[in-house]
Amino acid sequence: MAGQLARSRRLETQQQDQSRAKWTTSLTKILAALMVDQVHKGNKHNNLFNKKAWKYICDEFYKKTGLKWDKEQLKNRYSVLRRQYIIVKSILDQSDFSWDEATGSITANDEIWAEYIKVCFFIFYFVVIN
Repeated sequence: MAGQLARSRRLETQQQDQSRAKWTTSLTKILAALMVDQVHKGNKHNNLFNKKAWKYICDEFYKKTGLKWDKEQLKNRYSVLRRQYIIVKSILDQSDFSWDEATGSITANDEIWAEYIKVCFFIFYFVVIN
């Protein structure tokens, strides 16, 4: 009886773990490739993927990863990636910053970074906190 209960709890924990999306770089790359594929197929309009695109993305993500995450989990990751893109783009739109292909990161000299962090802190403190 105790063995069955332990097995049941383990199975329940595994199912809960499967339902909570834990994103890795490789999983993000798979999702991004699937989304790019749908853009090329014309299944994204006005910055929104249509139902056909999301069905394809969900089905193919499962085939490639074995993870049966639902549309909302994939859409949430897409939203995170969009927010990150907006932040990176806003930094790179400033002339003192550049993209380093070799490291895959934003570069600038230390003084520029220090000033940028000061400005961001000021905005965060007076806009978000107050």
